[in-house]
Amino acid sequence: MTEADIAFAENVLLAPGESFDEERRQFIRNLDTLDLQAVPGSGKTTALLAKLLILDRHMPFVDGSGILVISHTNAAMDEIRKRIGLHCTKLFRYPNFVGTIQSFVDEFLAVPFFVSQYKHAPVRIDDDIYNQRFSRPPPALAKFSRQENKNALYFLRLNRKEIRWSFADGSASLTNGIRGKKIDFKRPLGRTAKQNYEDWSEAEKERVQSWVSTFKTRILKAGYLCFDDAYFLADAFVHKHPCVKLLLQNRFAMVFVDEMQDMRPHQYGILEDVFFDGGASRAVYQRIGDKNQSIYDGRAEAGQFWTDRAVVLRLNGSHRLSQAVASLVSRFAVSPLRIDGKAKGAGGKGIAIKPHMIVFAADKEASVIPKFAALVKSLIDDGSMPADPRNKYKAVGWVAKREDGKLRLCNYFPTYSRTDSKTKADHASLESYFDHDDRDRNLSPVERNLCNALLRILREENVSDTTGAPFSRRHLFGFLKESRPDYLPLFQAKLFGWCMDVVRGQKTAALKEFRAHLPEFLLQFDSAVKHSAAFVSAPVVAAAAPEIALKGPTNVLQCDGFSIDVSTVHGVKGETHTATLYMETYYERGQGGNFESERLAVQLKGGTLEAATHGLIKQSAKMVYVGFSRPTHLLCLAVHEARFEKIEAELDRNEWEIVRAY
Repeated sequence: MTEADIAFAENVLLAPGESFDEERRQFIRNLDTLDLQAVPGSGKTTALLAKLLILDRHMPFVDGSGILVISHTNAAMDEIRKRIGLHCTKLFRYPNFVGTIQSFVDEFLAVPFFVSQYKHAPVRIDDDIYNQRFSRPPPALAKFSRQENKNALYFLRLNRKEIRWSFADGSASLTNGIRGKKIDFKRPLGRTAKQNYEDWSEAEKERVQSWVSTFKTRILKAGYLCFDDAYFLADAFVHKHPCVKLLLQNRFAMVFVDEMQDMRPHQYGILEDVFFDGGASRAVYQRIGDKNQSIYDGRAEAGQFWTDRAVVLRLNGSHRLSQAVASLVSRFAVSPLRIDGKAKGAGGKGIAIKPHMIVFAADKEASVIPKFAALVKSLIDDGSMPADPRNKYKAVGWVAKREDGKLRLCNYFPTYSRTDSKTKADHASLESYFDHDDRDRNLSPVERNLCNALLRILREENVSDTTGAPFSRRHLFGFLKESRPDYLPLFQAKLFGWCMDVVRGQKTAALKEFRAHLPEFLLQFDSAVKHSAAFVSAPVVAAAAPEIALKGPTNVLQCDGFSIDVSTVHGVKGETHTATLYMETYYERGQGGNFESERLAVQLKGGTLEAATHGLIKQSAKMVYVGFSRPTHLLCLAVHEARFEKIEAELDRNEWEIVRAY
């Protein structure tokens, strides 16, 4: 890579006058297998994009091989395309592949192996559609007695585990989650009193296992796969045909995995098996991320399956964090590191705002966020923080689920709603498809939701396209255009009207009109509202909502000229805020106490994390590390006065500003 190459990348990716420092240049130039460990706000993805921009200039490679770029989410892939797509003429075409880990596994491993086994392509790889089928087991399967069918259905009805196929040691088995523990098919307790409980015999358990296996195999063979099934098939493919590893290594001479810490163990495992291959791989394999931010795996040792390569490069400079915040965040790193805070304020000067500890009294949790808002306002007023409408202010906590007597997000913000932050393809009721953030005026997500609702209803009514597969959105509009041209304009007008009503906040009217038009819509497919009737009329079940917070109106505190969003730590991972409030919450009993201020008291007082630290403390440290590393200017931590008093005497007042919310 020449200086001209790097100058080209700087011109595309950096602001005028900026350049890559030596740390980043070292990574950009390196084309060997390695790990890049990068601190929050270090610009690691920008450094990766620089490398990709330069490699694109040198394609095609003489041996016909390509580049594989993988990240965890579609949003990350969209960001890559947005930032360098216009400047790359070859990267997004064959023989290269830029996509999520799921899309890679589907396209190159799961689907080819499925086709080789069953002689047809899968109908759909989708958790919602799979769950819809798995939740409706047949009343009986052939070759099983009446009692055996009854036992199996009883087991499925009361067993809440994720029953998955896993492939290990040369054979398939039913496990609790992908690559999890083998399921013990014991009789569920149900409503039986413990003293009256009697387990099934081993023979009965084997028949229940055989029944569930037969049922799941039937779904799999029909082509309805959950996302985990793709990894099961990938594991089986690599085991049965190890030559596929060499084929993929030859196809992709260079493999770059961004946000490696977000990979689940089974995703990490398949990538290691194929592209590291015990150190024998022909491909260059570079893993990029930050072990300290691996918070998606609930295990105490989350992320520890990622073991370092022989060569580990590091990006220690953070352009997001001030030095005051960076030195604090460093102490919560499970994988030891040094963070150099390089964030600059107005006039190019370093940001000198100290982290604030907000102390609150018993039953005064609701005063914490308003106090945070007052601090933000005062810093804006005195010029310490910019008054920019693009600023983000967030109040975050670890645990959101309400529980009596336990300090959770809802105690700090009583109207907090645990609603899914992502657009789901399937919901429990038709009404839930009409949920929408009132501040978002974009019709696209609303239209996508309503189309998904119609596709769900067609599946419920067993309506298929000409191939016998469930309709997709593209096939739905294609069918109406070709077979129902007179109806299509009416449908498009109706759909547009429903979307407009939802965006305007008239959800109830839109839902009523949708239900009224549904019989005419189904008539185009020679169908009617029968099997889907319960789904169409059912109300939203709030208890079924997932953990992650929706940045909707119920989770926003409107202040004097700005707003503060309330969310979980998981919900803000990867974000940059102007000011962040981290609110301690109760999290299961364990060594070190029940709150972050108890388990991490040593670090709050200036100490570092010991290597032999208990697993729950490490897990807590990762949550704090992610939450604390969001803000550019102001970081606040909310601590109850009883727990504050235990650490007050040893807090460094040169590091912490103490304020009270009462």
